[in-house]
Amino acid sequence: MTHYRCPDESHGETVVVLKANNDRVYECPRMHKYWKREEEGRVILADLISGNRYDPVEVPVESAEGPERPRLNFMVDVPRLTGGLDFNSLSLSPTQWKMISRIDGSSNMEEVRLLSGLTPPEAEKTIYELVNAGLVEMKRRGGR
Repeated sequence: MTHYRCPDESHGETVVVLKANNDRVYECPRMHKYWKREEEGRVILADLISGNRYDPVEVPVESAEGPERPRLNFMVDVPRLTGGLDFNSLSLSPTQWKMISRIDGSSNMEEVRLLSGLTPPEAEKTIYELVNAGLVEMKRRGGR
């Protein structure tokens, strides 16, 4: 999954991340929303409100942590599926399917990771892809 720097220059290094499963709608933490599309053979981000078009600057996923992506505590964080998922209409990678099929709402991230057969970095990257797509939410064990 590709991340892009928010085109609003006042945001500095803020990253826009995928917010819709169709690989087109991106959003930054300050709620700017962009539509990813191709024009004349190149990728652009179009602001959904103003219609302004920007040439996106790609950011590696590893550097896209920031405050909206805190490090997971695999022993405490519990992934839960969001309600109303239609699994027949989802387009997920094999790794995402491996992980989402192991999420039961009570197992912590380490248990889900072990059942999925993923390394910790793979599991963290995959769970954030699922969270950013709106398919999974993270809760702390103990109700927080």
